[in-house]
Amino acid sequence: MTLSTIINIAITLIFIYLASSFIIFAIQEKIILFFNLKAKNLKQVIYGLLGEEQQKGSFSLTERFYEKYLNLPLNPSLSSKRQQEKGGKLQAGKLSKSMGPEQIPAEQFVADLITVVAEELKYEDKDFYNKYELTKIIEDINGSDCRFSEKMKRDLSAMLQRAINRFEDKGEQLKYLDQQLQSWYDMSIEYALEIYDKKRQYISIILSVIVVLMFNIDTVNIIDNLSKSEITSTLSNKITEVIVSNSESNSCSQVNEDTEFQTCIQEQFATTFMALDGIDNLPIGWNFSEPLKEQFTPLNFPHIIKAITGWIISIIAISQGAPFWFGILNNLIDFKSNKSAKN
Repeated sequence: MTLSTIINIAITLIFIYLASSFIIFAIQEKIILFFNLKAKNLKQVIYGLLGEEQQKGSFSLTERFYEKYLNLPLNPSLSSKRQQEKGGKLQAGKLSKSMGPEQIPAEQFVADLITVVAEELKYEDKDFYNKYELTKIIEDINGSDCRFSEKMKRDLSAMLQRAINRFEDKGEQLKYLDQQLQSWYDMSIEYALEIYDKKRQYISIILSVIVVLMFNIDTVNIIDNLSKSEITSTLSNKITEVIVSNSESNSCSQVNEDTEFQTCIQEQFATTFMALDGIDNLPIGWNFSEPLKEQFTPLNFPHIIKAITGWIISIIAISQGAPFWFGILNNLIDFKSNKSAKN
């Protein structure tokens, strides 16, 4: 088998993974929107951060924050550290149920938290941290009239005390406290995103199993068919032609901004299915006229294990996601083009 044949097989196989990944991505996004998974994750983040429990009819800061971030305009003058590092700007608008907690800048959460603290401690001046000593604020937070959770009292008191112990100057204390509060929020968000990503991965794996079995995407059988087929080179060339002529970016894996990622994915989706529309005879699917002729002939244990192995490889591969395979496909196409140019 020549290097060109191997490259053609790889391009066709990865294209199958890519198209399948896009199908799964589209279904996954519908599931997330239908069940409001991002909005629910936001509420869980705030409950964990503030140390509260879900109890109907009881005082809850979480509900106040949750309703605010779902229904009120975000402050366009505030931007998160992630957006600052990228040079991006937070646009005014509402935090829809399709957005997650990572969309809320730490600066905004801290500003809102300070407002809530002022209201709960009955400070008329919202600039109370400049008016009162931090020791008084600690005493008031731990007072019997304060309805904050025990966790929140401990966390706020500890951060205030660290600021007092580290600096004598009031301005330095407040600056350090602001940094502590933002770090406190950011760490909670990072943990929540890890949990959310795991949930997405579980959904992706389940959908991968369904798609692989529905369309009989058997990697071992695909490679075997492509290595013997006379049209493998034609398939590879069609894929290469459409991807090269319509693709402007190699991968969405480095895009962190939610809107930019969605735009990138949509462009890749259109490019991929433009290529798929002009391609026939991909070695996938069930042959219902003679369902066992190629893949399971003879129908014995080794062939069944071979098919199961092919399905498992496909499930693992497809669950890696469309941006991953789009980047690899572009790299392979570039390699193929450079090799052809040298020849």
